[in-house]
Amino acid sequence: MENNFGNLEKIVIDFLQEVIATKIIDLSSLLKQMKAEFVRLGYHEPTRQGVENILISRLDNVGDFILTIPAIREIRMNYPSAFITLVVRKGVYPVAELCPYVNEVLIFDEESISSNVLEIIINATDFAKNFLWRRSYDLAFNFRYWNDIWRLNTLFMMYFSGAPQRISYIGETIDVPQKLNLTNMLLTDLFTIPKEFNHDVARNLYLIKAFGLTVRNTNLEFWYNKTDLYRAKNLLGNFGEGRIKIAAGIGASGAPRKYPIEKYLVAFKEIIAKGASLVLFGGPSEIDDAKFLEENLPREFIKNVVELKPSWRITTAIISQLDMYVGNDTGTQHISSALKKPVIILSRVAKDFKNFFSKATETQIYYPYQTNSIVIQPKHQLEACRANPYFYGCKMSTSHCIAQIEPAEIVDAYVKMVSFIRQDVKFFDGDFEKFLEK
Repeated sequence: MENNFGNLEKIVIDFLQEVIATKIIDLSSLLKQMKAEFVRLGYHEPTRQGVENILISRLDNVGDFILTIPAIREIRMNYPSAFITLVVRKGVYPVAELCPYVNEVLIFDEESISSNVLEIIINATDFAKNFLWRRSYDLAFNFRYWNDIWRLNTLFMMYFSGAPQRISYIGETIDVPQKLNLTNMLLTDLFTIPKEFNHDVARNLYLIKAFGLTVRNTNLEFWYNKTDLYRAKNLLGNFGEGRIKIAAGIGASGAPRKYPIEKYLVAFKEIIAKGASLVLFGGPSEIDDAKFLEENLPREFIKNVVELKPSWRITTAIISQLDMYVGNDTGTQHISSALKKPVIILSRVAKDFKNFFSKATETQIYYPYQTNSIVIQPKHQLEACRANPYFYGCKMSTSHCIAQIEPAEIVDAYVKMVSFIRQDVKFFDGDFEKFLEK
């Protein structure tokens, strides 16, 4: 099949020229022509060996990728001899390249993401021509649940890969008829996730199980190498010896998820007084916040690694040497969960929040997975958010609903978690038995 792409690219060029001439975009005609050419070239013919090539797409951030690892692993376990290609975003690649369950990892350039359908088609064609047509994919899995620009670009890329079976979810909230019709054209196997499977890991595993694959292991995992661990240990030195060492995640992907740094200061002072040491994690926007904590807390009990900008792999290696995670809902939380570290997170989703648009709240979908955890939530949704419900629970561009959490609640959660650690108490469903029985 190598270098024999037939008329695939010509079909797209002719389509684009016709659109320019007529101002009419007939996607169904384009997709039918592409399918016919794939069939003519033999892309859709079954092989004697069964499934030989599999395409997996996860175009999200590091935390989302971590929650997909169990599904990627189980696909490998079902197809031990298949060649598996994983497509991720650029920021995820340094971690994904260590994935032991795939044969290659490709980057779908963020500059190729577009909301214009013609640009999407051009970019999907270029990506397929450069990376995908050299293989005849049998299956393509998409693990982006939400219906947005990233998902739409992904589905076109899956179609243009030539895979005869393209598997994904059906979204819950914004699948208006027009989008659903397009989704149906681009996919062959579309599954609705049962409402009892709220967590993202469960949804991902359910997808492959609904497709007919076997799921034997539901655990998270995450990877780093010996060099990463050496650098992490060298960075930590003897820091925190004889004390509870905490990964403190003060960053987050958006302001509504970030707890006010002044309130963190109050909580961390008390936690340090109770025998803890803190390693501060965050992104470039948290450099000033980390300095603020460093300057106002006892220096000997603070290790500020924010300015060092450690890679995700070195971050993982550092967390592997610590005792628990306390902080915002962000990628370091999911890394801690994957490493089976106890987790205390602060959520922007109020306890009384009612999600009118979906079956589950953000907290239910992304809570710390298969590790001892305490999720601290504000008691009530503030009026500005209550008046205009938003899926994620707090829609403001500042630290808003989450700011209602009191520092004392964080300290109380820390005290409880330390007692659980010392008593070796496990209070999570580590076997995910109900899912495996489904």
